[in-house]
Parts: sequence; C-alpha cells; structure tokens
Amino acid sequence: MGQECYQPVAQRFGRVRHMTSLLIAASVECELELLRTKLQTRSAGMIGGFSYSVAQVENRRLFLATTGVGIVSAGVAFGALLPTLAVDRAVIIGSAGALPGSGLDNGDVVVASSETLAELGTCDSEGIGDCSSLNLPGLQQSILLDDDLARSLLDAARGPFRARRGACLSVAGASGDLIQAEARAKRFGALAENMEGYSLALAGSRFGIKVGELRAISNQAGVRDKSAWDLDAANERVQTVILRYLERGD
Repeated sequence: MGQECYQPVAQRFGRVRHMTSLLIAASVECELELLRTKLQTRSAGMIGGFSYSVAQVENRRLFLATTGVGIVSAGVAFGALLPTLAVDRAVIIGSAGALPGSGLDNGDVVVASSETLAELGTCDSEGIGDCSSLNLPGLQQSILLDDDLARSLLDAARGPFRARRGACLSVAGASGDLIQAEARAKRFGALAENMEGYSLALAGSRFGIKVGELRAISNQAGVRDKSAWDLDAANERVQTVILRYLERGD
C-alpha cells in the first residue's frame, strides 16, 4: 500500500457520524480466528508490516490485528497501529499463565486492572526488576488500564465463565519453573503473566487511548509441560467474551 498505509485510516475510510472505533489485537493469528469468522472481517492492508482487517458492528468500526509475540514486537505494532488507525479504544486478548496463589485454573478469564513489566529497571533476581532506583522521569513499571473498559469486559465475561479482575504481569521471558513463578507472584502480586500487555498499556498512556486487556488461563506459570496446557480453550474463551462485549454495545 506504500505511503498510503500511514495516512490516518479515519481519513481513508471516511468518518461516519457517531461511529466509534475499536482495535482488537492479539499476538498470533489463532487468537483472532473465531472473531474474523463471526464478524466477517475483510482484509484492509498493512501498517508498518502488521496486517489488519476491518468489520462494522452497528455504530462501531472494528479493527483486528496481530502484533507478534513479546514486548518488543507488540510495542512496535502498537506504535504503528494506534496512531494510524485513530481508534477510540483498544483491547489486547490472548492466553496467560496463572501465577501461584492466584487461585486461577485453566479456562478462567482475567481482565487486567494494571500491567507491570517484570524486568524493567535493575534486576535483583532472575526476571525481576525494580525501576524506582533508577529515578528516571517518565519511567513507569506499572500502568493502570481504563477502569470503565475493564468493568465492561468483566461483565461480558461473567456468566459463561469464571472471571476475575486484577493486576497482570508482562514478562520478557515466561517463568521457567515454579520457583521463578512464585518469586514473581510474591514480588508483584499479579494474577497472571503474559508477554505483550505492558506494550498496549504504555502505548495507550502515550497516545491518550482507552485500553483494556482480556486473558484466559491456558496453563499454570512455571509449568512447561505442554500436555498440561489448553491453549485452544483459552483462545476460544477470550474471543467469546469479546463477541459478548460487542453484542452488549458497551
């Protein structure tokens, strides 16, 4: 699409009176397949190397895009997508590992109230950092997500699934064993760990966009035996919640 892809999408599609816009992002394609099918999205192009598709749900224009896995890829994606799509709000969805002490089981749904980047700052143990000692302006290890959006997502999740709202932890590398998972849970008091949420939280705060995060538990953090994981169920559940959220028109 050349330079056209960097023109604000609102200009290329044209404004519709009272229309709001929402980006639903996930790290990999399988986390969006159900939504693409149910909403009959159409491919719209590429922005900064990231493909996106479009659908319209009543008075809301909906964009779906994958960011790639991890903090860095997601940060690049949101830096390109959010200002170009000019959305009113954005939600990242996907799976997560339940941290020890959370009480979460595989299939449970988590709505993030905040995101913390585990390794940010000075690391005093493996995978655990603290940015406060650096005393650098604008450096935030924890970022709050939009309260109203979180409540709406939680309401959509409750009923069909067991759902909780609370702090989530973004990690550069997933917990390698239960000892590391327990240390992270103790230090940060988070419910679950993921690898992209902080990127959206930071981008939302920089661009002034309401953002939310929706995860379903696929495994227990630190358990690397994938026979104990259920990624398919986790991916289906978060997409089902998004469909309920759209139906409610919040």
